[in-house]
Amino acid sequence: MKIFLTALLLLTCLVNVAYAQPTRKLSAGVNEFCWKFFDTLNINDNTVFSPYGIHAALSMLANGATGETQAEILRVLNFDDVTALNTAHKNFYAPTQANYRDENVFRSTNLLPVNKQAATRGLNENFRRIVTGDYLSDVRIFDFAGNIDRERQKLARFVAEKTSGMIQDYQPIVDANTQAELFNVVYFKGAWQFPFDERNTSTDDFTNYDGTKSQVFMMSATFNEEISYFADEKFCGIKLPYTSGAAMFVIMPVDDSLHATELWSNETVEYRESFLDALTKSPPFDGKVSVRLPKIMFDHENFIVKNLAALGMKKSFAGDAQFPNIVNGTQLTVGGVNHRAAIVVGERGTEAAAVTEITMLEGVAPNFNHPPQKVYFHANRPYVFVIRDVESGVTLFAGAVNKF
Repeated sequence: MKIFLTALLLLTCLVNVAYAQPTRKLSAGVNEFCWKFFDTLNINDNTVFSPYGIHAALSMLANGATGETQAEILRVLNFDDVTALNTAHKNFYAPTQANYRDENVFRSTNLLPVNKQAATRGLNENFRRIVTGDYLSDVRIFDFAGNIDRERQKLARFVAEKTSGMIQDYQPIVDANTQAELFNVVYFKGAWQFPFDERNTSTDDFTNYDGTKSQVFMMSATFNEEISYFADEKFCGIKLPYTSGAAMFVIMPVDDSLHATELWSNETVEYRESFLDALTKSPPFDGKVSVRLPKIMFDHENFIVKNLAALGMKKSFAGDAQFPNIVNGTQLTVGGVNHRAAIVVGERGTEAAAVTEITMLEGVAPNFNHPPQKVYFHANRPYVFVIRDVESGVTLFAGAVNKF
């Protein structure tokens, strides 16, 4: 019996290591991508996006590419080879999703719509095996050339269903010339471990990035050795845990600057990750933390071809792009990449959703123009936020609130 228990313990350790190593690679890759992508966005906008969702969609795309096209995508995703990339995504999703129970939900859904005409040539079997096996993607036949309006409505209903109604009016960028698409939809729902009392919510001023003021509903609570607080000479932040093990991180400059997004973007990726790592590992604050946080509800849509090109992913959008491994005998190029995300933050918790859509055309270049004893953390001015799965370290959503 003793030998059996020892062997079982050793096997459990090996399984945990096998899970942890690819997951650490994924968290490092996703988080670095997060901040590089963040820096390409309009610093004065309210912003929300899913680094994990975009990373997952581009990872599937990488499997259809070869040569320098694939190499560029891998560099943007911060991976050296596509096999390690696939293993990292495969090992992350199922174990992580299992941690979200009761009021908490984390769901990532992949879809590969294939045009009826392209389907007659056949989907590359290796590509099909990887996207359905490692990414759990559904493959469906669509008749884009025959009835584009009907097929757009199907995709819009798919997004609404998979986001639990958070994104109900999504307008797909697919057109009659699309040969295939890659869809990723992410949905997150987290209940605060320490909810805000609705009776303490009141209207208050929020100072926008341009110095003007707006009236907002401001949640308020004083936490006594329940949440983490961390500050250095530049930024201060709090970690608000969900009951699932995920957490929201809220970050502001230490001084009264209204340019949180700009100052955060001016820091290196290494500094930003080290700050979040310190905040993640900080024990509950030894004292009281007075928190005021606006209730927010907004969504943000971005045609992100230019953003990805700015990160070095250029071959994918050129007429000589190398995507021979999706549809047999067909040379494809990326026609467009669209990303839309929505978030609601209230007294009971957070709900967020995102969709990433990548269209594939046949050899056509895309259109680029589509510590005191008590500290005060009052987010009544611009701030950056991150929703991160704490165990894996993977950033699920990130963004900034700059104005109301």
